[in-house]
Amino acid sequence: MLRAIRRPAYPGELNHELVWPAAFLSGAVFAWVWFLSGLQLPQCVFIRLTGLPCLGCGGTRCARNLVNFDFAQAFLYHPVFFLVVLLAVLWTAYAAVFWIRRDTLRLRFHVEPAQAKRVRVGFVLLLAAHWAWQCYYLTR
Repeated sequence: MLRAIRRPAYPGELNHELVWPAAFLSGAVFAWVWFLSGLQLPQCVFIRLTGLPCLGCGGTRCARNLVNFDFAQAFLYHPVFFLVVLLAVLWTAYAAVFWIRRDTLRLRFHVEPAQAKRVRVGFVLLLAAHWAWQCYYLTR
């Protein structure tokens, strides 16, 4: 299914060990300043029209709880966003080690073409389970 491989960078390949940690750290600093300043975000249009949360609903509350180091509540508000942030922290730690060691082999994830449909179906099922959780937790 999904394999982690280490290989040299291809010519012209995006430098994932630099770009994604920089994007994550920039977003984290922006969120930290935004939430500590007390600024509010507009209300979700999807929930106003349908009464049901969208796939992103709860993300702001999750981020607010992450900024305040309340990890349990952050996970309950938006499990997928919480896991994405966790993966971003892990990737940033990997990138730091990559740059400190001056490694020439890069970590990449590969899906076998024969397994690609399974991965896509699994992703859709994960999104459906996530939305069911949001409909349960955010509307009670």
